[in-house]
Amino acid sequence: MLTLHVMTDDVKQDDFCLAPLRGVTVRTFRNLHAKWFTPPDRAVAPFIPTFAGERIRPALLKDVDPDFGQSVPVVPQVLGKDPAQLRTLLRAFKAMGYMCADLNAGCPFPLVVKKGRGAGLLRDAEALERMLEAGCGEMPAGFSLKVRLGVDSPNLLMRRMDLINAFPLREVTVHARTARQMYEGAVSLDAFAEALAACRHAVVYNGDIRTAQDWRRLKQRLPEVTRWMIGRGAVVDLFLFGKLADGRAAEPLPERVKGFLDDYLAACNGELYGPAAVLGRMKELWSYLHQSLRQGERLWQAVRVCRTLSEYSAVTAIFFKKFAGFISEDDIGDNKRA
Repeated sequence: MLTLHVMTDDVKQDDFCLAPLRGVTVRTFRNLHAKWFTPPDRAVAPFIPTFAGERIRPALLKDVDPDFGQSVPVVPQVLGKDPAQLRTLLRAFKAMGYMCADLNAGCPFPLVVKKGRGAGLLRDAEALERMLEAGCGEMPAGFSLKVRLGVDSPNLLMRRMDLINAFPLREVTVHARTARQMYEGAVSLDAFAEALAACRHAVVYNGDIRTAQDWRRLKQRLPEVTRWMIGRGAVVDLFLFGKLADGRAAEPLPERVKGFLDDYLAACNGELYGPAAVLGRMKELWSYLHQSLRQGERLWQAVRVCRTLSEYSAVTAIFFKKFAGFISEDDIGDNKRA
């Protein structure tokens, strides 16, 4: 039965989506987060890059393969600029039962942008048009787009809006920063509002939602928006989707965080190749998670220099034995990077 990974257009009031963070919001994270915490309404999986040829390595699709279990409704995402290669991946998604897929035209990393992929697609109107044509041709009414406001300046998206409006996209997610900003500096709500008004498709807001307070402020500023994508904020505060869904701050429990981390470590041990890869995955997670914990910075400095899994386990065991508590929303909000 393929019901968990097939998206529909029935979006309720205030729909929350987990953003694609490569190496972080992978299938194991999504599934275990849903076990220990309130899950999002849906998720976009970290991007799968296009490739030459038509033979697909199974490992490339493992993160979105329904046979491995998907506890949260998920949309696979593609990164690339070749329409033929895009069609190859979309046909593989359809063979697995997916009705929707997303095109990454927002990845800000310089090497990706330089190759004309990710946010670099916005620079090349012809390439973007070919990709949208291929995506909408393979998945009519099921293809979506994730973008930034621009690459160097926040007006490029508006210059591409007529092109974007010409295709039957399911939705457009806009991260309210430029690629040059990466994840630093302030989001441009004015530029986002301009794009929101001009876009004929459903628009998803993305950027700087780290607390329920952040979301409430954005709701007041952007009352038309009902779709929200959250990435780093949901990894920093694993309870965040619960706070948003309940409309109030649920009491965080350290036992849930520790249980999630123990399960995550065990799952990574079973899935990744060798202790170095497992340790790297845990460090990547802690680079975000520590920001919501009292004495978290001290813990992060200890975790980042661990050389073995036994060292890592000893450091984190001591931390939870002497658990000092969670920091306030105000303290989280003072350090915005998501």
